[in-house]
Amino acid sequence: MSSPTTTISADADLITLVNVFTVPPERQIELADALDRATRDVFLAVPGFVSANLHISLDGRRVVNYAQWNSEQQYQEAMRRPDVREHIAEAAAIAEAFDPTFARVRSVHRPDGQKA
Repeated sequence: MSSPTTTISADADLITLVNVFTVPPERQIELADALDRATRDVFLAVPGFVSANLHISLDGRRVVNYAQWNSEQQYQEAMRRPDVREHIAEAAAIAEAFDPTFARVRSVHRPDGQKA
């Protein structure tokens, strides 16, 4: 099985889930660790999952998950799985709030002028 690869390109036929979690600063790393575990232990084997990239804010108040899926339907099917729901519940219990948003890449700009 090949490793997931993040492709940020307007030409990629992928759905991007950008989920911004708000968290008390003292729990930011705990939440990032929980999301890391969920990705490693569950999502890597879920059909339709492409990649996940976790970012922690410098102020300690947010964790951002930039995840790619083959389709919104496959994401919705994954959300019905008990193992996925268990990990989502763990993250939700740590976070104060979260704001998942589906998006498609509109454009990518690079200083070297290469098209992504």
